[in-house]
Amino acid sequence: MSENFGWTIEKMAPLWASRSLPELAPGWATLQTELAGVCGTDLQMLRGYANFDGFLGHEFVARVIECDRPEWIGRRVVGEINVGCGSCADCQAGDPRFCPGRTVLGIRGLDGCFAERFRLPLTNLYQVDDLDPHQAVFAEPLAAALEAGIHLLPGREVLVLGDGRLGSLIALALREKHPVTVLGRHREKLERLKALGLSICQQTSGLWPIVVEATGSAGGRQQALRVCRPQGTVVLKSTVAESAELDINLVVVNAINLLGSRCGRFEPALQALRSGTVDPRPLIDQILDLNEFPQALQSRGFKTLLRGPAGSGGPAASR
Repeated sequence: MSENFGWTIEKMAPLWASRSLPELAPGWATLQTELAGVCGTDLQMLRGYANFDGFLGHEFVARVIECDRPEWIGRRVVGEINVGCGSCADCQAGDPRFCPGRTVLGIRGLDGCFAERFRLPLTNLYQVDDLDPHQAVFAEPLAAALEAGIHLLPGREVLVLGDGRLGSLIALALREKHPVTVLGRHREKLERLKALGLSICQQTSGLWPIVVEATGSAGGRQQALRVCRPQGTVVLKSTVAESAELDINLVVVNAINLLGSRCGRFEPALQALRSGTVDPRPLIDQILDLNEFPQALQSRGFKTLLRGPAGSGGPAASR
C-alpha cells in the first residue's frame, strides 16, 4: 500500500488528508487528475448529503499512469463514475448506474478525483486525447444534462429552473431540440446566459409544458410543480442534503408526469463535445490549483475547475 492525499470531509468542512491506496486490482487503472470540476453535489456533500467519508470529486479529465494494459498508459481519459457489481440484472444489461451494490466515484464508497491519484476500472474510461481538456472535463455533467431530455418530445418548450452550474449546462444541452428559457434569481448569471443565445427570466406568470428543476435547493421541487402545466412533465435533477415538503396533490390533480434524472451516458456527451453542438467552455469562471479547493467553495459563478497533478504547470489562472 502507498499513501494518497486528497480532499475529504470533516465536520462538514473540507480537509486535506491521507488515505491508503491498496494494490491495484486487475482491470483497474490509477489516474492522475488533469482538471476536475467542482459540482453542486460536492457542495451538498459538505452539508451531509450521502454521508460520504472518502475523497470528493467526480468530474474530471485525467491521465492514466498505471494499469495492466500498456496501450492505456499516458492516455487522456474521462470516465463513467458508477462501478457496478457486474452480476446483477442492471450490470448484465450493461447499465451499472442503478446497480444496488454500486460504488460511485467521490460520492459512494469510492475515493474521488480531488486527490493526487484515484482509480476506476478501464471499462469505465473513454479516451479523449483529441479534445481540449477544458471541454473534456465537462463530459460527466454534460452526460447528466443530456439525460434530462431523453424522455422529452423534441420541439416542446422547456423552462429550466436554476441559473447555476447544472441549470446553465442543461439549458445549453437541450436547446438543440427545444426552445429553452432559464428562470433564475441572479441577474449577472442570466445576462451571461442571454449572451450565449438563451432566453431568460426572473419570474414567470405562465405555466410550462416541461419544467426541469436544477435549483440545487429542496424548495425548487415544489416551485417546479407550481409552474408546470396540467399534464406536463417535471424533471428533477437536484440532489440536496436538506429535506422539504412536497405537495404530491399537485402531481395527482394536474396529472403531472414526474421524472427523476441523474447520471447520463457518456457517448452522447462526448459526441456533443466533439461536434461542437454543446460548447460549455464559456461557463468556466476560474481555474484554481487542487490545493485551493476551499477557495473554490466561495465561488458564486458557473464553473470552477481545479488543476490536478497532471495539469499544466504554472500558477492558477482565470479564464
